[in-house]
Amino acid sequence: MIRIVVMGHGGYARGVEQNLDMIVGHPEYMYFVDLTKDDDLAAFENKVNHLLEGFNEDQVLFACDLLGASPFRVAAMQTASHPGKYYTVAGLNTAALLEMCMESDLSLEELANRAVETTRDSVKKFPEE
Repeated sequence: MIRIVVMGHGGYARGVEQNLDMIVGHPEYMYFVDLTKDDDLAAFENKVNHLLEGFNEDQVLFACDLLGASPFRVAAMQTASHPGKYYTVAGLNTAALLEMCMESDLSLEELANRAVETTRDSVKKFPEE
């Protein structure tokens, strides 16, 4: 099974959860972890580790708000410790997160690639020139 963990600063993860819930209902196999002002990095890592303990042998795709920031670094460290089993992506938009809720036949790596491609393809300017 693939589990998706959305992580970010402030209320980012909770906001994504509310956004997806409004559009498609609560996404099964998606989890939301925020780094709050009250968290130091160790407290945030503990939140993530506690969540991951319940996943047993499942694969994990981390979706982080910002490339290189603390949530990303925590996810990247987990990914490096679990090669092929965990992947991390950053900077996704709602279109990609929605697609991640709906795709069930893709491998973990394909799902990560699709999320990045969808974000790239869905960023547009209006009016187009």
